[in-house]
Amino acid sequence: MPKVSQEVVIVGAGETRVGKLPGMESVQIQAWAVQEAAADCGVRVPEIDGLINLDPYAIPNSMFSSTLAEYLGLKPNFLTTVDVGGTVTAMTMLQQAVWAIESGHCEIAACVYGENTLTGRPPGAQGLALRNLLGGEEWEEPFGLHGMVTPYALLAQRYLSQYGASEKDLAEVALITRRHALLNDNAQMRKPMSMEDYLASRMIATPLRLFDCSQVSDGGGALILMSRERAKARGLKAVSIRSMAMRSTHNSVAQTPDLEDLGMAAAGRDAFAAAGLGPDDLQVALLHDAFTISVVITLEALGFAGPGEAGNYLRAGHASLGGRCPLNPHGGLLSQAHIGGMLHVTEAFHQLRGTAGRRQIPGARRAVVSGNGGVFSVCGVMVMEA
Repeated sequence: MPKVSQEVVIVGAGETRVGKLPGMESVQIQAWAVQEAAADCGVRVPEIDGLINLDPYAIPNSMFSSTLAEYLGLKPNFLTTVDVGGTVTAMTMLQQAVWAIESGHCEIAACVYGENTLTGRPPGAQGLALRNLLGGEEWEEPFGLHGMVTPYALLAQRYLSQYGASEKDLAEVALITRRHALLNDNAQMRKPMSMEDYLASRMIATPLRLFDCSQVSDGGGALILMSRERAKARGLKAVSIRSMAMRSTHNSVAQTPDLEDLGMAAAGRDAFAAAGLGPDDLQVALLHDAFTISVVITLEALGFAGPGEAGNYLRAGHASLGGRCPLNPHGGLLSQAHIGGMLHVTEAFHQLRGTAGRRQIPGARRAVVSGNGGVFSVCGVMVMEA
């Protein structure tokens, strides 16, 4: 089973403001996030000798880790730019930071992503204005398959048909994450939402409505890692990565397997087996929610609910604050901000360190983080522990 070193830990997390950050470029936003994370754990920015980031999607920039290092005034011993897709990228950043520190390539590493996705898009543009290619353009776009909403809508149509579920099952995800976002001062969407509001929102790609789709956001998040020994010497409260697993099944939407064969279930089995834990051992779930259907599929793939039962699980209150395993207490991509899923990991860190404020889950000791790059193309599951 895939193992992650227990001798390298996360000691700090930082977020910028989210929403609209007019006039700020991606390098400035990432630098801000690194500074916030460093300040969170008392690390001076010049001490950082490892730097791992994701380059912007809206305005792609080659060699972005060296661009950011220069902007921060760093001359790191280890740096790289990672892009596996979605929150899986954040997990892979952490994995590489662990390996780099463990093997002596650096001592203090920062993992970061952020960009001006909202204010950096062309005037009049709607949704996420991707300027990089995803690989399926020649085979999919001529037939009307553009962007991310339509492919996820196809998954949602399949799910609703296969299990006899309804749009109200999807709505539960949007309603829960919005309620949680109301407790997060750094959330983009802080207006209460009812089932009536959800059903009145316009259809984007059947069956996905406006409130089934995540935010387009400016903002960034970062994490600081070091050895457990160094963290102890500095008196820092740390969070460890107990396990991490990944599965890739396809790239092109045309090659998407059946729901039960998506890589999330296999990645979850490996991550839970490596950690020696299961869903009942977790106190918080940070699940990829670029679209509501992603949460529904993931809840079932990871064993929180049986096939077709995610809606009932959500309605029973198990995923709400005060429930069995609260879902995305920060509001998630749907209501806090879509920062590539990076804020899923910063939220997991704060929950396990006990610094999540009004949305803190009492006694949170273990968290699961899930991600899927593309359209469940690459699935990742990570278990974190206080």
